[in-house]
Amino acid sequence: MHGFNGSPAMPPADAGFKVFTTSGNFQMPNAKNGIIVDVFGAGGSGCSGSAAGTNAQSGGGGGGARNRQFFTASALKPGTNVPIVIGAGGASITSAGAYLAGNAGGKSSFGSVAIGLLIEAYGGAGGSNNGAGGGGIASAGDASNGGNPSIRGQALASSINSNASSDYGGGHPYFSGSTTPGNAVWGGGGGGTLTGQGGGSLFAGGGGGGYGTHAGASGQYANAGSTTGVRVDGILHALQGGGGWGGRGGGSPGANGTDGGFPGGGGGGTDGTVSAVSGKGGDGLVIIYWW
Repeated sequence: MHGFNGSPAMPPADAGFKVFTTSGNFQMPNAKNGIIVDVFGAGGSGCSGSAAGTNAQSGGGGGGARNRQFFTASALKPGTNVPIVIGAGGASITSAGAYLAGNAGGKSSFGSVAIGLLIEAYGGAGGSNNGAGGGGIASAGDASNGGNPSIRGQALASSINSNASSDYGGGHPYFSGSTTPGNAVWGGGGGGTLTGQGGGSLFAGGGGGGYGTHAGASGQYANAGSTTGVRVDGILHALQGGGGWGGRGGGSPGANGTDGGFPGGGGGGTDGTVSAVSGKGGDGLVIIYWW
């Protein structure tokens, strides 16, 4: 098995492919050269804040991770049924006039331990009063950290990697929003809170924006993704920018957060106005290429 998480590669233009947006089974083809598998975890949903019209405790959800692996033909068994699991985006939260945490995005996977072939990508954490970690390849994000390895989104001033957490997990806003959320490479971007925008991810899902703030982008190291109330999806089959952008936080008192983009974008947070709804996380995805 060979991974491309540090050395990205694209399948040939004439490769066969199959896209899974719901769980199912894939029959291994008789590939002459090999297969590439792309697995996207789901994004977490945004939370509702502590009070109407304020951005206190109103964080966006973390983005889902992406795991891309290549297998040579000699490592495959044609005809084998491979189970596919698609993680569901974190469900949105309806405010009851007080803080309510968002829901985590689900893990997506290709294969199983039983068949000796398993690729996983974890989901982002639900928005919380302390931000949200993006999903990683080895573990899920939580309310304090990005996925494994767990590194907070500390600022690196004047750097293209500003606030980058690691290759494998998006950071959350360090010390409750005193810096912007962490960006990531293959992990999902951290969810925004207070005045912090959602963190970006180079290859996976962007983090959702906190109440009144913008989403995190996918495909660039940037904390300024979607600036409107419209979700932005990823580009199917693209390596760079393949994940969904995060959803924007609610823009005015009582406004709903925007859903995270597909696949894997974090949902936007909302304030504590009764009946305001946070953004749902973007669902996961699995794509298999063979040639």
